[in-house]
Amino acid sequence: MKRLLIALALPAFAAILASCETSLKSAPPVTAAFIRASRQEKVDAQTLESGRKLFLNRCIQCHALPEVARYDSTRIPRIVGWMSHRAHLNAAEREALVKYLLAVKSEKP
Repeated sequence: MKRLLIALALPAFAAILASCETSLKSAPPVTAAFIRASRQEKVDAQTLESGRKLFLNRCIQCHALPEVARYDSTRIPRIVGWMSHRAHLNAAEREALVKYLLAVKSEKP
């Protein structure tokens, strides 16, 4: 019985670890390139860091982190606006999250 439990637990644990890796890939750290790309939008590093933190901590509460590159830049603000009530985001948090996601999007080929 103990071996059966271990056999069932190992794949579940591996799946959890794999999903964590995917999440981190979906939320790359704020880099100098992000900051440079966001200058024209007048976004500073603190706002980008705040947006990343929100993405990692609030969005993951309801679902896996999405691959930002697959969304059109014009849809990102609408999606964040639509989901922000579920995540209890205020206007400044919504703006920081959108700016971070758009910076991530601008870095993807």
